[in-house]
Amino acid sequence: SETYTKNQSFPEHLLHKSLSGEKLRSKSEVIIANALYMNHIPYRYECPLRLTERLVVHPDFTILKVAERKELYWEHFGMMDDADYVENVMMKLSSYEKNGIFLGINLFATFETAQNPLNARALDAILKKLFF
Repeated sequence: SETYTKNQSFPEHLLHKSLSGEKLRSKSEVIIANALYMNHIPYRYECPLRLTERLVVHPDFTILKVAERKELYWEHFGMMDDADYVENVMMKLSSYEKNGIFLGINLFATFETAQNPLNARALDAILKKLFF
């Protein structure tokens, strides 16, 4: 419930609105935010996370696993058709790993391409495995 400074980059890209009234960057992020909201899972959108003295990232979702009082991070990578984007994804994942944040442990990710959009069933399965 504390206030925080969201990612200030490209505010003009915050075009899509979630059920809670929050503006997000993509329709797929809205689907994820709505799933978290509907399941009463507390989260922050694009909350700053300091990895090193000079490196601050903004995970798409910082999620509180209330039962364990543990923060988890969720990144949605929605343009996996773009080679430059994929290179940036790999660098971001490497930065997380170097700072003790690992896929499948405290970092979760969804991916999509034009031919393979976000899978709602996979999203539900991830939420059930993590929180129920």
